[in-house]
Amino acid sequence: MKALLVVVITLITNLVLADSWMSPTKQSSIGPDKNRNYDVTESAIAVNSSDGSYMVVWEGNDSRADTATAENEIFAHLYQADGSFLVPQVLRISAMGPNFSLNYDARKPEIVYNPTTNEYLVVWYGDHNQGGLIEGEFEIFAQRVNAANGQLIGDMKRISDMGPVSNRSYDALNPSVAYNSQNQKYLVVWHGEDGTSSSPLGSFEIYGQFLNNNANEIDGNDFKISDMGPAGNANYNAFSPVVAYNSTDNEFLIVWYGEDDRGGRVPDEFEVYAQRINADTGDLLGADSTSVSFVGLNGDIARAAKFPDVSYNKDLNEYLIVWSADDSKNGHVGNEFEIYGQVLDANAVEKGKNDFVISNMGPIGNNNFDAFRPKVEYLSATKQYVVVWRGDEVVDGEFEIYAQRLNAVDQVRIGRESERLSHAGPDNSLLYDARRVDVAVNPSNSDVIVVWEQEDETSTQVEGEFEIFATKLQTDNFAIDATQSGSWYNTARSGEGFIVEMLANNGVLVTWFTYLPDQTEQAWFIGVGTVTNNRISIDSMTYTSGGVFGPTYDNNAIQNIPWGELSIEFSSCGAAVVNYNSSLLSYGSGEHDLSRLTSLSGMECGATNQNSDPFNGLTGAWYDPTHNGEGWFMEYLGDNRVLMYWFTYDNAGNQQWLIDVGTVGANNVIQFNNVLITEGTSFGSAFDTNAIVNVPWGITEMIVNDCSSLTVNYNSAIGIYGQGQLNAVKLTNIGGLVCNL
Repeated sequence: MKALLVVVITLITNLVLADSWMSPTKQSSIGPDKNRNYDVTESAIAVNSSDGSYMVVWEGNDSRADTATAENEIFAHLYQADGSFLVPQVLRISAMGPNFSLNYDARKPEIVYNPTTNEYLVVWYGDHNQGGLIEGEFEIFAQRVNAANGQLIGDMKRISDMGPVSNRSYDALNPSVAYNSQNQKYLVVWHGEDGTSSSPLGSFEIYGQFLNNNANEIDGNDFKISDMGPAGNANYNAFSPVVAYNSTDNEFLIVWYGEDDRGGRVPDEFEVYAQRINADTGDLLGADSTSVSFVGLNGDIARAAKFPDVSYNKDLNEYLIVWSADDSKNGHVGNEFEIYGQVLDANAVEKGKNDFVISNMGPIGNNNFDAFRPKVEYLSATKQYVVVWRGDEVVDGEFEIYAQRLNAVDQVRIGRESERLSHAGPDNSLLYDARRVDVAVNPSNSDVIVVWEQEDETSTQVEGEFEIFATKLQTDNFAIDATQSGSWYNTARSGEGFIVEMLANNGVLVTWFTYLPDQTEQAWFIGVGTVTNNRISIDSMTYTSGGVFGPTYDNNAIQNIPWGELSIEFSSCGAAVVNYNSSLLSYGSGEHDLSRLTSLSGMECGATNQNSDPFNGLTGAWYDPTHNGEGWFMEYLGDNRVLMYWFTYDNAGNQQWLIDVGTVGANNVIQFNNVLITEGTSFGSAFDTNAIVNVPWGITEMIVNDCSSLTVNYNSAIGIYGQGQLNAVKLTNIGGLVCNL
């Protein structure tokens, strides 16, 4: 066992946050109630970091005196931090073409907050009738908005200049915007065709434009960022850029999806790319159009990665990029879209896990269920990423909004797996939809706000009528410490469970005793991890094999096999959620609610001082150095009662675990007279508590020599185990527990 334990030292914070999503609320009422002629779509959000208020923008129409019913413009609502209206009326942001004209549109708004001037900048693409522009000629526009009262500041500005004026063959589409607080300037990016030799008609590349605080263009005009395929070749394109600001290095990172010819890639083979930019000068930095994703094989157009998003982690000076793809990894098939992620360091170099899966929509290998268009934000207060997306999980075609939180250090899933946030209409109905999700974080108070548009069946809304809905990630104070140590289990799955040891050196050791998938045989996994706020995160649980019980045990025969990752998030002293993800066999991924099974003497919930029981120090992991790779977990429960888990093997190298509660008697001898081994059920959804059979294994006697050594005598009723003696030494100690033997 010792070979598996490389204890990771980490600080356990005394005050932490237990996270959960609030029930979604309807945030808008566009047009008359129950009138599907008025809609919102392509919603986006930004938060005022000074007071927590926020603005949501969208494209759509409204029943106003200055617009026609089907006139598509950009609108907004301004909210207080609690979700109530800061300004009650709907704000009209854009003015494309003459009022009441249906020939001019504003589409796909994005928004950023400027803390220097306490205002928002809204950008979008659309067609206009001023400055020589004509209907169908799409360019990027911007409008400043006062964050305190929603008043428009200055005039609407045209930002892009794609191709000749008055020529609708050249377009600028899908903008994104970020703010450089150090140099007090914006960067607006988009994909467009410029009409130059490097980006002729039909050849889309990523472009950018710097703006000052007044939204006036600075530092030149429309500079090119991407470089997809041979120059001027319309078969290679770049689409849908997003931008994040790196406040540490004063850089922007721009991310997009597109087609390239490097490494054997071909047209229509879509991957995700990135480019660093000096946030002051606009100079391109590092590798040219760095490839981020790797979906399928180079040259394979049947798989695609699309619609990325990016968030900057200022604590680790790195980025998390997420996207939607039908990758071929881990049993996924074509047209089975899930959300994937990749961490890049500050130099846009990949680090950590490669193209890891974030979402889990439906069974793996079933392309009836998908996840699309993710958004991501980093939450510094609790050191986690929040990823949201649109997907269908239960019924093919019933789309809802989902979320997954990730531990920032190792990207291990935390909390609920692919947690559903929205409830559009009745469950199992394909008539109602939730879509176009966005997420924002308030850095001043750690609020996470998610918005989307949704049709619903209520007293004010009908199918086909989309309104803005929102939810928040709410936080409650909870203290995590060594008293979380003990055994935990799901009350509906009695017969398997988890041993949690909060160690003296501030690491954590978790063991899961369970069963093999698709077989009624025992299994166990073990891992050492880190503690961040109220959660445990382990990026490498290990499965072992090869040991042979008894005197022929060979340390060198033990095989350590990577199993997967696991997290446990505690919401109280007696409740938690475990989230796991394994690529071994068919363990797969999932979650379980956990309840406390045991409370350790000297480490009861809320205990601040250890009691005087001399046997408290028995609690911890023990092993015989000649049997490295097996061992005992002891939990002293008080009143001379000891819970023993023995993790070992049978005579063929298969994992086995034994369990019993014994009593400390005369001469410090612990007697376990009813040691059991279990069988009869399997891992995962096939688990059946009622099918478990407790098989009598035999007797174990432990002689407590001192605080660090035991003599173990055993006598099994099962012939392959026999009888014998082992000499155990203490391997781990629970933080705060002192041995008084």
